[in-house]
Formats: sequence, structure tokens, C-alpha cells
Amino acid sequence: MKILMGTKNLGKIEGARQAFEKYFSNVEIEGISVDSEVGDLFLAKL
Repeated sequence: MKILMGTKNLGKIEGARQAFEKYFSNVEIEGISVDSEVGDLFLAKL
């Protein structure tokens, strides 16, 4: 099974790999860059 994830974050990719491998065999996950309207840093206004 090949899975494309909208992230390049290796921690998130590895977490997804571990979860999918519990239920499926031959798991291949590729992280891809995607455009997002969300900034990299969350700033809360108080």
C-alpha cells in the first residue's frame, strides 16, 4: 500500500507508518509538500 502524506515531518511520517503497519503489510509512505493557508508559527492574540 502506498500512502502520500501532506507533510515532510519525519516524526509524523514515522508515526503514521507504525500505525498503518499494525493493520496492513507492505506499507510505503511518502511525504509531499503541499500549499497551506496556515502559517508555520501559531500566534495567539490575548
